[in-house]
Amino acid sequence: MKEKLTKNLGLKILSLFMAILLWIVILNVEDPVVTGEWNDIQVTKINENVLGQKDKVYDVISGDTVDVTVKAKRSIIESLRPSDFQAIADLSELSIVNAVPIVVTIPKYGEAVEIKQNTLTMKVSLENLKTEQFRIDVVTKGTVTEGYYAKDKTSSPNIIQVSGAESVVNKIKEVVVEVNVSNKRESYEEEAIPKVYDKNGSLMDSSNLTLNYESVMVSVNMLQTKTVPLIINLKGTPYNGYKYSDFKYEPKKVVIAGQPEELDKVKYISGEYNIDYKRTDIEEEVNITDFIKNDVILIDENQSAVININIEKLDTKDISYKSNEIELRNLPEDLNATLNVEEFVDVVVYGEAEALAALSKYSLHPYIDFADTKAGTKIFQIQFSPPEEIYLSNPSISVTLENSSG
Repeated sequence: MKEKLTKNLGLKILSLFMAILLWIVILNVEDPVVTGEWNDIQVTKINENVLGQKDKVYDVISGDTVDVTVKAKRSIIESLRPSDFQAIADLSELSIVNAVPIVVTIPKYGEAVEIKQNTLTMKVSLENLKTEQFRIDVVTKGTVTEGYYAKDKTSSPNIIQVSGAESVVNKIKEVVVEVNVSNKRESYEEEAIPKVYDKNGSLMDSSNLTLNYESVMVSVNMLQTKTVPLIINLKGTPYNGYKYSDFKYEPKKVVIAGQPEELDKVKYISGEYNIDYKRTDIEEEVNITDFIKNDVILIDENQSAVININIEKLDTKDISYKSNEIELRNLPEDLNATLNVEEFVDVVVYGEAEALAALSKYSLHPYIDFADTKAGTKIFQIQFSPPEEIYLSNPSISVTLENSSG
């Protein structure tokens, strides 16, 4: 038996070697080593917190993707998918020139593959980290149901903290959350995502910023509305010698909002405009909200009323009175009155030309009221009882009052 196994041993070893060699040749023919290319493999960044600990943020200049060439058996190449690749940039290895090595591997096959990459490093720019707080503004979109108004729109929290590169944070104008008020009739709450806008009103890329709240709760207070008349009255008197001839204002109606029980109390909105001492035409806007007394709010597009008043200068007429033509009323019996005038008291009367033409000095009935007066020399104002549409200045004169017994 032994002789059979050892007989022609060299020949048998040679045959085994040839068989193995043939198997290897056949294997290489059937599954040869080839190369394949994959482009735009996303590079994953790790240890980003290292820069945050130094109050720095980064922005990738180049190297966020990498192209690779893989050399391996055809069966491996044909089975490879982009998800099999792992491209890592470890930011803790950032160099003084702000470059990070990119390491590409295929963990699934380990050393069975040979990898070459066109980009060896990721280049980044560094900038100071800045954190700033902003008020959250709530804006509405959609159309509220007719007869209703979205009043208080509040966010909880109402302050948000935004962090990012200093140059980016400096561009922020506002942080806004939007709520849809379409077809709403009752107060409600909903979750909303904050959006950051720059000073040009453009939406900013939130991937470059960190907000300490991903979402906030927004409360919307819905009120009923009502249209009521607006009434504006004039008070006061224009400057002597002037009168107002025409008065107009707009709007005549305004829209208010409030709780039903408060709206029921409001039949109209009224206010006054003072024309004391005015002597020129008036074109002015007044704040309608100043006229609102009840617990309602003005929701009209125009918060102001436009007032137009024509002020006209009146014609004048001079009338003179002797001292004995002025009636002394309520003069105490124990006093004598002496009017200290040289000869006449002059009075300027204002009115329309027609009314002045029909006016006589006796139509004005001048008098001085001495009620509760004591002895002495004092200044008194002359009073008149003019017809309608007649205006005048009330002159003052000096009167000496003496005891009749003295």
